[in-house]
Amino acid sequence: MEGGTAAGTGRVLTIDLPADPGQLAPTRERLREWLHDLGVSDWDVETILIATGEACANAIEHGYRFVSAGITTVRAELRDDLLEIEIRDHGGWRADDRGESTDRGRGRLIMARVMDEAIIVGTPDGTTVRLVKRLSRAG
Repeated sequence: MEGGTAAGTGRVLTIDLPADPGQLAPTRERLREWLHDLGVSDWDVETILIATGEACANAIEHGYRFVSAGITTVRAELRDDLLEIEIRDHGGWRADDRGESTDRGRGRLIMARVMDEAIIVGTPDGTTVRLVKRLSRAG
């Protein structure tokens, strides 16, 4: 994977994503490939990529806005038909980082709508987004 590192062992995938928007597409492709290798349906893959992509983009944009470099870790694990993805950055947490535009700030809503669970926990040491989806049967 260009720029980042990825390790996938069966039902667990870990990707270290540099805080560079140019690394979002290769990260999505690595996650897409891993999900397809596990037999996840195309519909589920697309919704998972939407939510994970939003969380990763937010980690880069907001978590590392005021620093020159950083790493966001994406960890995905499939247990039976339950997929859990954790996106963790080590940037600074800002409770309400909006204010630039009224067209922004829909990421939480998007993640909540396409996943069964979307929890965001911010601390002074960074932010963790936990996404959970019960997968449909590939058909």
